[in-house]
Amino acid sequence: MGIATKLSASFRDSLQIRKESAAVLQVSVRHGRNMAVISDFRREAIMTTFHTVARRRTYADAFLVLTAFWFLLLSIFHAWPMIDIRISEMFFSGPLCLDPSSLNACGSFPLGEDRLITTLRWILYTLPYAAAAMVLIALVVAAFSPRLRHQMPVHRLWLSLAGLGISTGLIANLFLKEYSSRPRPIQTDLFGGKLPFMAAGSFHGACERNCSFVSGEASGAGWLICLPFLLPPRYRLWVAPPVILASVATAALRVAVGAHYASDATLGMLVSITVFVGLLAFEEAVLER
Repeated sequence: MGIATKLSASFRDSLQIRKESAAVLQVSVRHGRNMAVISDFRREAIMTTFHTVARRRTYADAFLVLTAFWFLLLSIFHAWPMIDIRISEMFFSGPLCLDPSSLNACGSFPLGEDRLITTLRWILYTLPYAAAAMVLIALVVAAFSPRLRHQMPVHRLWLSLAGLGISTGLIANLFLKEYSSRPRPIQTDLFGGKLPFMAAGSFHGACERNCSFVSGEASGAGWLICLPFLLPPRYRLWVAPPVILASVATAALRVAVGAHYASDATLGMLVSITVFVGLLAFEEAVLER
């Protein structure tokens, strides 16, 4: 009986130890789960903060990169003006007018006289204005419809109009085109005009008004490229390619018909893109305060 009693007591002690171990293990598991949940929340908060800061820094850094790139391209076109001349020469039929006193006829820009090209140019010319009108209509609708107002990026729409006014309106048309004094290719003596050729960024040409640097139409086309990014992601893949194609075609046609040099069109487009990104960086900085 003594041995049986001892065995029974030992068995009860073993069961008690197992129960206590299971209880401790269960508490540990629950504590581990709670800690894992807390850790997940902390990780999500950290990643959200990181993405917010990274997005703001992305806009700011992109603005600085685009600004530096704009001035870098301007420096290249200014240091090597033959880039502009050679590109325009590709669309110029016949020899360059190297000797104005010569009786031999110079070439011309035949695409500038093509009626189909002229019609296409005017269609492309109206696209930024049509897009601006659509943005204004969307803002008016949002003002009278609270439900739609919450579904539209109202702040970004206002931002886009501000970008158009600053880049195409102020910088391109009111400042650079009026004070750059750069003759257009068709006004330049190399291409049959009467004014001497001037490199991009010279500001010492003989053009008096509505000059070549930069292209206002290319600037509007550059602003047009920014608009698809205001749309929901599922629409961007469908809208962005034709918009980009039309914008590039707008700038290219201005070069092809002798109205602008390649530097005028390229830097005109980049002005609007740079200003738009700069406004996004400004918006992020204001919202973070």
